[in-house]
Amino acid sequence: MINYNISEIADNEMREFAMYTIANRAIPNMIDGLKPVQRFYLYSSLVNTPKDFKKVSAVSGVVSDYGYNHGETSAAGAGQLMAATWNNNICLVEGRGSFGTRQVQQAGAARYVYTRVHENFSKYIKDIELSPEHYDPEHTPPQFYIPVIPLVLANGTKGIATGFATNILPRSEKDIFKACKEYVAKGKISRRLSVSFPDFKGSTKYDALSDRYICTGKFERPTKTQVIITEIPYGYDRESYIKILDKLDDDDVIVSYEDQCSNDGFRFEIKLKIMVANKLNTDEKVIKAFKLEKTHAENLTVIDPDFKLREYTDERELIKDFCDFRLGVLQTRIDLSIEQSTEEVRWLGVKAGFIQAVLEDNIVFKGKNKSQVSKQILSSTSALDSDCDRLLRMNLLTLTMEQIKELMVKIKEARSSLKYWNSTDPNEQFMNDLEKL
Repeated sequence: MINYNISEIADNEMREFAMYTIANRAIPNMIDGLKPVQRFYLYSSLVNTPKDFKKVSAVSGVVSDYGYNHGETSAAGAGQLMAATWNNNICLVEGRGSFGTRQVQQAGAARYVYTRVHENFSKYIKDIELSPEHYDPEHTPPQFYIPVIPLVLANGTKGIATGFATNILPRSEKDIFKACKEYVAKGKISRRLSVSFPDFKGSTKYDALSDRYICTGKFERPTKTQVIITEIPYGYDRESYIKILDKLDDDDVIVSYEDQCSNDGFRFEIKLKIMVANKLNTDEKVIKAFKLEKTHAENLTVIDPDFKLREYTDERELIKDFCDFRLGVLQTRIDLSIEQSTEEVRWLGVKAGFIQAVLEDNIVFKGKNKSQVSKQILSSTSALDSDCDRLLRMNLLTLTMEQIKELMVKIKEARSSLKYWNSTDPNEQFMNDLEKL
């Protein structure tokens, strides 16, 4: 018989499983706002449906080829929610077919609905080549993508892991844009961001006393005994709200109600008993009686760029950390662009010098072997040893004065680009990206 120490199991097997569920299943990354399953579906979309629509079942059916090990069904479900406009302020995947509404949130079967990469992807996601590779070599998608703004706050998300959970409420793109711009320009964010649920026409306010967000629907009262509800709190769908009205009907609080919901939104026309109508003489009483107010607590738990769990109590701190990380990425963008522009100026100059030397007979091919021609190139131009093969592969039709003139124009453009990258900084690049949104 072998005795196991519980503390040892907790420190090893249980801890390893807990960290796996946190980082690889349930908690989103703070940079791109995606959980791994969403990132796999997005990656599959980039590979298989960059322009044309394909069935969700087809896009999700190949995610295992890219290293996803938790089934096509969960990937299909993630893809359907990513394409649902009622669930996202900024969709990275575009849907064609039935992806649900706030009234009926269930999407059509994966074999009957289609998705492709949304134009928002190229609008919001930049520097794809700088996205870090995943530590697992079998995991093809990057560790995370790098958006211009923290999409984890734009769309919000929910997740339950071992010992931790997240419930991030969505903010408006406009408010996030302003916050990022203020932090980059001034190093601070003066105001907290208001919650903005997608496809919601009611109001949402923060209650500091309870540290919760209060979501309120909308109603009209054309007569004393009639209430018309035109919006219900976010978190309810048509079916769940009808259960509330049915109970009010059973309890004789209302005479009857008509469900007039349509593609234009919610609409419930309710008739009241005169005694009830007399009691419901204020908006607050109507809101309470018909449960037109719902509270939402927030838990800002995310995975940071170093694969560590991080909890925030204020969304502004998350935005600051996001911006600081992205400024570092933008410095890398600048450094690489300087390196590329410098090499482009050098190479274009080498090509122009090579053509000039050939035209002036300083480089002669006739009767010479490759080694002899290479020596002529090195002695007559600024070429490096590694340039010789590239120069010798040039088409003979390009060895003309016209080509030299074209190269001089390109050299001028490359020098202008190099001058730009040498004069810019990460803050300017961040602002430029924000202004393009």
